[in-house]
Amino acid sequence: MNSKTPATPRLDAAKAAMIAKTRKCGEMTGDREAILFSGMRANMLMPHPIYIASGEGARVRDIDGNEYIDTCMGFGVCVLGHRQPDVSAAIKRVSDSGWHFGIHSEEQLPLARMLQDAIPCADRILFCNTGSEATSYAMRAARAFTGKDKIGIFNGYWHGMHDYCMVAPTPKPSRDRPVGEDISTGVPQAVHDLIVPLPYRNESALDIIRENADDLAMVVIEPVQHSNPQSDIADFLRAVQDVCRECKIVFMLDEMVTGFRIAYGGGQEYFGITPDMATLGKACGGGLPIGVIAGREDIMRMYLPPEGQQGVFTGGTFTGNPLSMAAGAAAVAYMADHPEIYAHMAAQGDRLAKGFNDYCTANNMPVHMGNVGSMFHIYFQSSPVASSFDIDEVSLADAHKAFALHALELGVLISGGNRYYISAAHDAETIDTMISVFQESLARVREDGLL
Repeated sequence: MNSKTPATPRLDAAKAAMIAKTRKCGEMTGDREAILFSGMRANMLMPHPIYIASGEGARVRDIDGNEYIDTCMGFGVCVLGHRQPDVSAAIKRVSDSGWHFGIHSEEQLPLARMLQDAIPCADRILFCNTGSEATSYAMRAARAFTGKDKIGIFNGYWHGMHDYCMVAPTPKPSRDRPVGEDISTGVPQAVHDLIVPLPYRNESALDIIRENADDLAMVVIEPVQHSNPQSDIADFLRAVQDVCRECKIVFMLDEMVTGFRIAYGGGQEYFGITPDMATLGKACGGGLPIGVIAGREDIMRMYLPPEGQQGVFTGGTFTGNPLSMAAGAAAVAYMADHPEIYAHMAAQGDRLAKGFNDYCTANNMPVHMGNVGSMFHIYFQSSPVASSFDIDEVSLADAHKAFALHALELGVLISGGNRYYISAAHDAETIDTMISVFQESLARVREDGLL
């Protein structure tokens, strides 16, 4: 350690404690690395990931038996918490009868009807298996409907794993006029030519859309970016919608995270906006894999054209499988019957952010938490954040990682991806514990000289 590097006794102690109590996780990592390329990264500053054995409500337990308050919540999936009883019963009911047939089952229609009732833009519904499938099918339908090829995507987005989502807007050379940058190798240059990079929360985006009107099939945006949750976004969403309507471009909300999370009707209900199309997943699958495309009748008709005409191909062996349909129907039915969960999650999310931010302000720490209801993000910087172009992930990166490890050692599991969620199962006492753990973790980071 050179003389300019601060000693980190509290971090070293937390790391040693975690390694000591997660020996099975350490052994599992070695066994996996010999055979699996799974994309898993070590949690925080640990030399190995944490492997989860079970979950109940707001908590999970690792394979070593350690319990944590969970803020990953299935990466936003588990709005009702882990092993919600109604969902569990639905999965058991179907599994007792056989869980996959390939052809249709009676489980699909009940969920489709509930989704159509809940989602403002849902004249028609199409099921698929994942969020990535949903966004790729939606883009395909928009191209078929408009006869145009390009897709507009904003910086800070996440719309899935297919090639058209592997080109991200970058502020170089200009924040007002971003260009596309690969976030993966293996993406053909031809894909770049089909993406129109757009600056988030920047009126220049409207000019770019108009300039590309003859080529743009669709503009897609999240009502709330889970990488940067901002609640004062309604005016910008409406402006993007208006310019798309003006230019005859399909306007799509990607509600993979916000759907059934920030409101029963998702971002569409929350912000009072009805897009041409929307994609959903996560929460409406009750914890099982699902993707949903919802939209206007005329656009959705591209998936089922008149006989003799070629339509937009979709398909998948597990599409609309009975387990996902039954679990989703149970989850959505519970949400419909218990609208109070949304006020609860919003209140607890706001209380968590206030407790965190008040502590940082009182102690002059360059850290703050942003949230929209039950979605939150922690920024290790003092400067304000409007879009991903403003996020500094470098200057205090060591402090951020140390904070996450301390929180883990104190019993709150937060992921390295800095996208966090609470659920309807996170009660006031749980939130109090989280506030206390976060404050103690920040104090330890400062005591080690990292903050």
